[in-house]
Amino acid sequence: MALKKIAVCDGVVLNIIEKDKFKTNYISVNFITPLSSESAALNALLPRVLKRGTVAHPDMASLNRAYETLYSTTIYSRNYKRGEVQIVGFCASPLANDYIPDGTDVLDGTLKLMDEIIFSPLLEDGCFKAEYVESEKRMLIDDVKAQINNKNRYALRRCEEEMCRGEVYGVSETGTAAEIEAITPASLYACYKALLSGAKIEIFFVGKTDEEALIKSIKDVFVKCAHTVTAPLTTEVIRKAGEAREVVEDQPVAQGKLSLGFRTNCVLSDGNYHEFALMRELYGGSTVSKLFMNVREKLSLCYYCSAIPEAHKGIMVVASGIEVANKQKAQDEILAQLEAVKVGDFTEDDLAKAKRSIVNSYTELSDSPMSLESWYLGRALAGLSTSPEDAIELVMNTGREAVMAAAQGVTLDTVYFMRGTLNAGGAENE
Repeated sequence: MALKKIAVCDGVVLNIIEKDKFKTNYISVNFITPLSSESAALNALLPRVLKRGTVAHPDMASLNRAYETLYSTTIYSRNYKRGEVQIVGFCASPLANDYIPDGTDVLDGTLKLMDEIIFSPLLEDGCFKAEYVESEKRMLIDDVKAQINNKNRYALRRCEEEMCRGEVYGVSETGTAAEIEAITPASLYACYKALLSGAKIEIFFVGKTDEEALIKSIKDVFVKCAHTVTAPLTTEVIRKAGEAREVVEDQPVAQGKLSLGFRTNCVLSDGNYHEFALMRELYGGSTVSKLFMNVREKLSLCYYCSAIPEAHKGIMVVASGIEVANKQKAQDEILAQLEAVKVGDFTEDDLAKAKRSIVNSYTELSDSPMSLESWYLGRALAGLSTSPEDAIELVMNTGREAVMAAAQGVTLDTVYFMRGTLNAGGAENE
């Protein structure tokens, strides 16, 4: 599928992916800014507060009525990080106009409501309404505190934090509870003004519509964001790990969580990331991988085991759930399977299965507008415009030597072990 990039104005780019297979269109507005401990919590809170009320729709009840006139289209806030870059903004999936019986222009209405939410927020004494700020602070703090409840995700996050301690990537994109608590309506409004004037803005549209009308609508809205200077968007990449270190954290759970953090010596902007991607698929990216087939199925050393990469930072975490007593056996076998890939201990059939698996994953991207947006936004951050089809061709032309070389660049940095203190019956382990 072809991606069209239109420069709306300085600092603002519209990306159009024309697809007519969906009954809904997809539109997102992404403010992209450097990740930092000083602004992460502010940026995380901002879209939540903006979505609480506008000048024309000052409360949630009024906004909900506006959503209903757009066939229940809802505008969602978003906040996440890619490498050492934070992305905040909004997205929506309005019903395509071809399916609207009464002729309502739902896409135009959605864009106008996004315009309101972003550029005409409800203010009080020259800054955001204190009631809304305090309410959203409480909910964001609750979300941060609740992160520990998802032990799989928590262990992965903790491994990344420990591995990248002292690096910008170690900063949480939500900020800490204390950082959120310190936010005031005035400091949040200052963050808002800085984001409008300094962030790079990537807008995505996936679907089918009148392209000229869409471009005009976007330009009319976002020309007010024109700025010639945006903050540099860079990510520190450490190519090789030093001496591996181990972090053990006791938690009142029965199942242990073992996460091994690696430096991969490869990032998306290198141009040969497809070689690492295929290696990762062979090693631990699917149900045909060496980790799944050997560590999980053959040896029964874990309940799950997969390799999760971060393409912009150049790291990978092998995340697994294990019996506490099997920690060292599982760790040794995870490393042994990586060594096997490094020395070429895999068959041509193994490689062919990995290729089919990754090709299937890339092909399935076209089934989801959000997946397509995520793909192209990630490439844009790396200065690329490679399509999934381009990546498939590169993967299919990758040989075993390239896969071995990619594996040889992977070095162990950090072992994080969440040691469960409960036995299967819920009692404390001795």
